[in-house]
Amino acid sequence: DLDLDLDLDLDVDVDANDSPPSPPLYDGLLAMDLEEMTIANTLHTISSGSTAPPPGFDLIVAADVLVYFGSITNLLSTFASLSLKGATLVFSCERATEEEAPLGWRLLSSGRFAHTKKHALEAAAEAGYELVYYEEIVPRIERGEDVKGHLFGFVLHTNTSTSTST
Repeated sequence: DLDLDLDLDLDVDVDANDSPPSPPLYDGLLAMDLEEMTIANTLHTISSGSTAPPPGFDLIVAADVLVYFGSITNLLSTFASLSLKGATLVFSCERATEEEAPLGWRLLSSGRFAHTKKHALEAAAEAGYELVYYEEIVPRIERGEDVKGHLFGFVLHTNTSTSTST
């Protein structure tokens, strides 16, 4: 039984000239496209002493990350392919109504995307996740105004998008 206690931070907007925080906050810091993550290019990278990468993540948290994606279907499938059965996924995103976002998401004037609850639930269910927590939140205040958001908690029950490319 492999028991690793690793904290991995993935930054989707890393400047090569930036130096890592001191003291280090994480066991590993990777700069890559979230939708291109695999077990081999994430966990294997930071577990170089072992012959095989750990089998997957048991927790993925994406706070204020999904606002940089339109449809989140592929991203949630990627998260599922990286996760162990029973893994927890927690994420926040900006909130849109179905009238505002008939596709399930829309680009805001801020350059960020807002998502409907329905789109998030459907994308998560398609990836094998089951909703265990939901709350309407204010993820931040922008120009003196509350930003409307969602906070979701899911558990992976069936991994329908298991990646075979490790």
